[in-house]
Amino acid sequence: MKVEPGARELLEAARAALVNEVIPLLPADKRYAALMAANAMAISIRELSLPATEAGERGRLAALLGQPASDPIAEANRTLAARIREGAFDQGSARAALLGHLEATTRERLAVSNPRALRPPQEKP
Repeated sequence: MKVEPGARELLEAARAALVNEVIPLLPADKRYAALMAANAMAISIRELSLPATEAGERGRLAALLGQPASDPIAEANRTLAARIREGAFDQGSARAALLGHLEATTRERLAVSNPRALRPPQEKP
C-alpha cells in the first residue's frame, strides 16, 4: 500500500520551498548552486512522473540486437555501438529500426532532462 505523499510530491514541495523561500534570501554568489539543486529536483520530478522509459529502451535494444530484454541497458548500448561500427545497421530495415530507436530514446531522455527542447521552435521562449 502506497503512503502519500510519495517521492514526487515530496520533491515538488521541497523544490517549491527552495525556489520560493530560500533562493530569494541567498546572496548572489550562492544562488547558482541553489538553482542547480532546484533544477536537479525538477528533472527528478519529471523522471518520476513519466511512464517507465527504461522499459521502452530496453525492449527496443533487445529487438535490434536479438538479445534478451533482461540485459543491462549499458551493456546493450555497448553492443549496439559495436554493431553500428561493424556496419550492421547501414542499410534497409535495420537502418530504419536503428533510427527509430535512436529518435525514441532521444525524445524520452529529453522529456526528462530538457522538455523545452521538444517544443516546436515557435513555442520556445
